[in-house]
Amino acid sequence: MIEPGQILQNRYRVIRRLGEGGCGATFEVEDAGTPKVLKVLLLDNFDERETKEKAIALFQQEARVLSRLAHAGIPKVEPDAYFTWADAAAGTQHCLVMEKIEGQNLREWLQENPPISQERAISWLKQLAEILREVHQQEYFHRDIKPANIMLKPDGQLVLIDFGAVRQVTGTYLAKMGVGREGTQILSPGYTPVEQYEARAVPQSDFFALGRTFVHLLTGNHPLDFPKNERQELLWREHAPAARPQLADLIDDMMALLPGNRPQNAQIILQRLDAAGGAGVLVSSPAVEPVSQPPQARGRFGPVRVNLKLAASVVLGLGWLWVSSPQIAFNINEIGLKNYLEKQYKSAELIFRLALLFKPDLSMTRYNLGATCEKLGNYDCARSEHQKAIDGNDTGTPYAMNNLGRLYITQYSDNEAAIKLLERGLPLTKDESLKSDLHKNIGWVYLRETGYASAKVHLEKAIELNPESAPAHCLLAQVLEAEGNTQGAGAEWKKCQNADPKDQRPEVYAWRDLARRRLDN
Repeated sequence: MIEPGQILQNRYRVIRRLGEGGCGATFEVEDAGTPKVLKVLLLDNFDERETKEKAIALFQQEARVLSRLAHAGIPKVEPDAYFTWADAAAGTQHCLVMEKIEGQNLREWLQENPPISQERAISWLKQLAEILREVHQQEYFHRDIKPANIMLKPDGQLVLIDFGAVRQVTGTYLAKMGVGREGTQILSPGYTPVEQYEARAVPQSDFFALGRTFVHLLTGNHPLDFPKNERQELLWREHAPAARPQLADLIDDMMALLPGNRPQNAQIILQRLDAAGGAGVLVSSPAVEPVSQPPQARGRFGPVRVNLKLAASVVLGLGWLWVSSPQIAFNINEIGLKNYLEKQYKSAELIFRLALLFKPDLSMTRYNLGATCEKLGNYDCARSEHQKAIDGNDTGTPYAMNNLGRLYITQYSDNEAAIKLLERGLPLTKDESLKSDLHKNIGWVYLRETGYASAKVHLEKAIELNPESAPAHCLLAQVLEAEGNTQGAGAEWKKCQNADPKDQRPEVYAWRDLARRRLDN
């Protein structure tokens, strides 16, 4: 057994024993004057040979993963930090030396502090989403996020620890998930999603656990302490008065029962946090950007021709999985998203259509294809794909409804179809930015039909939900002008001028130009 005072590997001097968990003991060691942590796997805690071998494999995997990741929120591990130590009494000891993280874990922190504020929740969730973005971009996912596995350093930096359960995302792993074969089961009751109980964890499983962690942090109560509704959603919000609706909506979405209904990558979480924190508007445009799927493909591809080659190889090499694995379709969708963001719309269209060959009912990819067709000026395609996205979802897709409603206004002059669709989308979303845009578009329809009173109601509601919505101010200026309220219209035209110059939608460009001419007179 390792004891204080020992020198390991002619390098690490053992200072003291720190503690012991279910499968490992930790020690403080000194490495050339630098304090570090030594983690030792306790194989005596495992009964069967197969279980011991699995524990060793996971321990070695933790060493490999940590040595490859470089982020302030992940413990630093050197490539040679894993080693075995022969002990006459205890046998072979499996050891891992890592950076010593000063501070306390969030489970301990919660025992001494009240629930966190909205501001701290946004700050901490941003830090953790950025850490997960790094982990997921390297094609790993953690599988055991909870307060006890998050350290708070004295400088305020959060560090995600205990990578013993980490899993690599590979084609083989995704194939296993698609055809019903199970992986390793890693469980932390209250934080673990349903799919992980069935040993079918995916990267979005990390977001579920992260959402449950923030329920604990915002309420001070363990997730198991809360009841659930008939849809198995946690009823926690009334116990977290500090959490404003946009943040609470995001956390609820992260805890969605199905992985496909959660934010599909860390970047989406970061964008929504910007909106929740007042640093920006997530969805201020009726032409909503395509939606990303799981992050396995993010940051791993070169030029478009490489993406197309990869997508084609997926079809040829995994044809036997045709339609059986939604993860394959998710991966291809992510490649399409990357092309879309690079304004390679033709390539994006091809790749989205390829994803739909694997899973024709993937409504988010239908929606993405619709947005791409609109960029290409193929409005019939855009209308068709947005409608399929709506039809393919039990409750409808409010983002697709918003886009399709705008198409009915701008391209088909079908005000009746537009208003029915937009009003149908309103009760289906909790996203205040999207609600604002739906109200704005409804107000636009009423303005076109000279229903000024109704237009005013919806446009004022749009502005109440999102005061920075310049298009809503542009439309309200036109309503007030029609009512003869010149002074009120002037104030709205000034706000209309603040429309984002990067917003090149024809109607916004025209309204901004109209505002300039009105204010020049």
